[in-house]
Amino acid sequence: MAQYPLYSVEGLHLELYDASLAKPPAPIDGDVDFYLRLSEQYGGHVLELGCGTGRVAWQLAAAGYDVVGLELSEAMRSRAEAKRAVHANEVGKRVQFVGGDMTDFKLTQRFGLIIAPFRAFQHILRPDDQRRALHCIRRHVLPTGAAVLHLFDPRLDFLVPGSPGPREPLELRHPTSGRRIRREVAERRLDEMHQIVEELWRETEFTPSGDPTRVEENWLALRWTYRWEMRYLLELCGFAVEAEYSDFRGSAPAYGREQIWVARPL
Repeated sequence: MAQYPLYSVEGLHLELYDASLAKPPAPIDGDVDFYLRLSEQYGGHVLELGCGTGRVAWQLAAAGYDVVGLELSEAMRSRAEAKRAVHANEVGKRVQFVGGDMTDFKLTQRFGLIIAPFRAFQHILRPDDQRRALHCIRRHVLPTGAAVLHLFDPRLDFLVPGSPGPREPLELRHPTSGRRIRREVAERRLDEMHQIVEELWRETEFTPSGDPTRVEENWLALRWTYRWEMRYLLELCGFAVEAEYSDFRGSAPAYGREQIWVARPL
């Protein structure tokens, strides 16, 4: 069975992506409204890094903001672009999707707000590449603008050898066929030295009679970053922390929840 990095190719994981987030799970509950408020506060165009299928970008555009979505995965970017057909022309004119790596991009404009939603920054697996990404962000944000990064705050009981991980298998429905899909973590690897967790996601589609008809496996790799480490990274790369939250309702920082950073360029 072929195995690929998650979201890099078409398959069940992308077919399910939007449907699985239709009811936002706890880590992203309220994030679009949060980005909308900051878009109003900081003005200017919005740059979304790791825009995926356009979940956030299209909602910002529908609210009247000009958005550039940067996405490395051509498969994800194609799905984001396909949504243009269901939006009014005036909304579509406010969105542009471009291919690129958030650690090394060069655009022709600067932005009032730059966001990296839903833990996109954690797909960067090396500290030197994290710094490269932050330097790119710093070069592209307006002096009066801000950058917003969303990460998970690492729970150490999930990040020790032998830990089972935080998720039970999920039962989903395919948004087109209605068939039952089971998503599970088939294998888990931890690199404690480099703070990287890798999970092999297995998704199985079943026929109405309950027989498996399609099985796909894809690797997800994320680097966990501690709060103190993230604060130092931001300061090292020319930012001052404006605010730090543990959810999109503005709750104070809390162990094991989310890290939501709002940073201003120095």
